Amino acid sequence: MSILLVCGCADPRPPTGGPRDEVPPAIVSTEPPNESVNISPDQIKMSFSEYVNEGSFGRALSIVPTPLGRLNFRWRGKSVTIRLPEQLLDSTTYVVTLNDEFRDWHGVRLKRPLSFAFSTGPVIDQGRLRGRIIDHQKGIPVAGLMVLAYPVNSSLDESPSYQTQTDTEGKFEFSYVRESSFFVIGLRDLNRNLKPDPLEWYAVPPFPMIRATPDTTAPTPDWIYTHLDTLRPRIERIRAPTNQRLDLRFNENISLSTLSGDFWTLTDSLTNTPVQVHSSYQLASNPRSVYLIVDPLQETTYSLITTAAVQDSSGNTNRSDTTYFMGSLSETNRIPTFVEFLTTNEESPYRLAPWENPKIVFDQSIEKPLLDSLVSVKDSTGALVPFEIESSNGTIYSLTNLSESSQVYHISVLQPDSIHVRYFERLGPRSLGSVSGITVPFGDSVRVILTDTDRKFLSMQTPDSLGRFLFPQLPEQTYHLYAFIDQNLNDQWDGGRIYPYHRSEPITWSSNGVTIRPRWNTELPDTLKLGQTATSTLPTTDQ
Repeated sequence: MSILLVCGCADPRPPTGGPRDEVPPAIVSTEPPNESVNISPDQIKMSFSEYVNEGSFGRALSIVPTPLGRLNFRWRGKSVTIRLPEQLLDSTTYVVTLNDEFRDWHGVRLKRPLSFAFSTGPVIDQGRLRGRIIDHQKGIPVAGLMVLAYPVNSSLDESPSYQTQTDTEGKFEFSYVRESSFFVIGLRDLNRNLKPDPLEWYAVPPFPMIRATPDTTAPTPDWIYTHLDTLRPRIERIRAPTNQRLDLRFNENISLSTLSGDFWTLTDSLTNTPVQVHSSYQLASNPRSVYLIVDPLQETTYSLITTAAVQDSSGNTNRSDTTYFMGSLSETNRIPTFVEFLTTNEESPYRLAPWENPKIVFDQSIEKPLLDSLVSVKDSTGALVPFEIESSNGTIYSLTNLSESSQVYHISVLQPDSIHVRYFERLGPRSLGSVSGITVPFGDSVRVILTDTDRKFLSMQTPDSLGRFLFPQLPEQTYHLYAFIDQNLNDQWDGGRIYPYHRSEPITWSSNGVTIRPRWNTELPDTLKLGQTATSTLPTTDQ
């Protein structure tokens, strides 16, 4: 059901001047008063503590159960009267809520939803539902997330029975709910249709049925915020800027599963003659595009089919569609151009962790003989050092076999009018430390993940038979850890499903970042507890 809004109002303006307003609006009074019973009003009046943004009121307002027809708003100063379009249901508790879309005249938004209730019968529902929604990557609260409560066994295509939002601490609470069982989900409802849609982020409940009761002493359970992408990437457009290069644009960011041209089938559509695809590559600055190097084309129509050559960030491989495009006669002899060294950190020499290798970036794919002629590596004595080259996208080249401890490598890239130079130092044992800790419980399905300060994955460990884990050879910096029970043994945390319902895998986080000291093992101060108590303490948000 939907609410159509009609607003009639003056344009009250608050006095200007004075200190900056940082206090959100509050409800001063309501008519009918909160928890009134045996009433059936034809209008609702709300008065606020200050002048408010009237346009935000309509977007933020919900009345449950939802009246059919139009709501008419009439403003006077700091008060609004809502005329109801129909007779209210008998013996029913109505809950009026304003979410964090509501703001005052200066744009200060609510920090948590505001609500009140009344009943058309002698009893007002006193059931409550509470929870907390936290992010799966950092373990921190998710604020301003829509929370929807559905009757158990109802369709998610129907309107939810109740709706609210998480506050700044990620907590939510439904009050004045009928004492029954509900299916409760968190949802980043981008299109505001109060339904979970593909690609929208969500949080599934820890249990499929949660009973609303008047009890306020029960522990607050956690919902884990995540997303599930099951849609395959597809080609949106193909163009041939030259007779030997194709530019493919996809509908989302993708990565290449192989640089080989064997997974692409290119055909002249008129003669059905195959055209060889030699290789593919990507640019880090354009993750939605793939570039193919092909045999010379003619100015005619071609078809391209691909099978499992690309995948998105969720591991979905591309659809095997046939795409048609027009070839080109334009020729180019553009010389590959050096872009940068990776990392872009200006430290010189840059200190390489054991898992890192120097990287060189070009603006297009380069044949190995040419690349070998452009790149040279010397050690601290000036002697040439042999190396190997690897690439996962065809333009970022990793220089491997440069593993001598405490060695400073001098890397040069020759260009037609310049030489680009960068120094890299391979850290030795005296510059490295470690971190260790304990998980409870432990077993073959427990995984402990080490990430850097940006929460980028670095390493994964399985604790031993006593629950202990150790991450060795770590450079001096701050790290973060989390652990989960890998119930399906796929070596990645799974956030569950809304339909068919499947709860998320148990997960927990270290409460703070861990700073490593050289030649020292840092013992994690808190045990990583998995299960019902896993998320009782959240990590700090400033790490």
